[in-house]
Amino acid sequence: MRRFWALLAVLVTVVGGCGEDSGNGQSPAAGDRFDAQRAFRDLRAQVRIGPRPAGSATSREEVRLIGRKLREAGVTEVRVQHPRRNVIGHIPGESPGTVVVGAHHDTKDIRGFVGANDGASGVAVLLELARGLPRRLPGPSIDLVFFDAEEAHDDKPFETDGARGSRQYFSYAQQGAVQGSAPVDEIRAMVLLDLVGDCKLGIPREVNSDSDLYQLFSDAAEEEPGPSPFVGTAGAVLDDHIPFVQAGIPSVDLIDLTYGPGPTPGSFWHTLRDNLAHVCPRSLDAVGETALDVLPRIR
Repeated sequence: MRRFWALLAVLVTVVGGCGEDSGNGQSPAAGDRFDAQRAFRDLRAQVRIGPRPAGSATSREEVRLIGRKLREAGVTEVRVQHPRRNVIGHIPGESPGTVVVGAHHDTKDIRGFVGANDGASGVAVLLELARGLPRRLPGPSIDLVFFDAEEAHDDKPFETDGARGSRQYFSYAQQGAVQGSAPVDEIRAMVLLDLVGDCKLGIPREVNSDSDLYQLFSDAAEEEPGPSPFVGTAGAVLDDHIPFVQAGIPSVDLIDLTYGPGPTPGSFWHTLRDNLAHVCPRSLDAVGETALDVLPRIR
């Protein structure tokens, strides 16, 4: 997971409570495009696999699960990169360019750590986006990218050992569409989803993130029922968006910076308490419904 530093005053809005640990929530309302219960089933399926650190047999099982779910969703262009097993689902658009929408599928190499929020939640939202997005987008194409090896090994610095999967994707993009990466000069924007399942969801604007992109999500969330989780400002976060930020590509990291009681990053982060008891379908829904509205409009 990333390192947090220079955090400013983070304002958090609570979305729901923690009473949906088993996925028991309201059925989608008529007109809803994002099926939160189905997304939560995808989250549970990942947790059932168990710990999924990069390079493990369970990580390969996770990659197969993601590929199968994408194809079932009707995504016909699915690639798995190597050596880091990034999974890419390509949804074509009518306009030039590509928007990269990412989440990481690996978990921190902590014994017994299942990463219900830190890993599984972003993947679950991306899989449901694959089902809900138009088969041919009105704007640029979208690459749904499930990054491998976001977590640094053991106690190695994130600066040198983290975000290995996203750095690989970007390196291949710089080489000109190697192993399914979009050519770097065609990438219009990057949207990252990380730690988006917390029952008490709050997603401030991370300081490396493009303010206009963040505002698109914040404004769209105001149109959805219930309180918006897109409130406040935070300091810099090292995460899978950084290779894109460093290249000058507009990028936004939609990340809940406080998971559990206590100061950032919260007492559940990178502990065995990152489990099904502390993630909720309504949080996936708050992010997913907003993303379905915003993503086709990014140019």
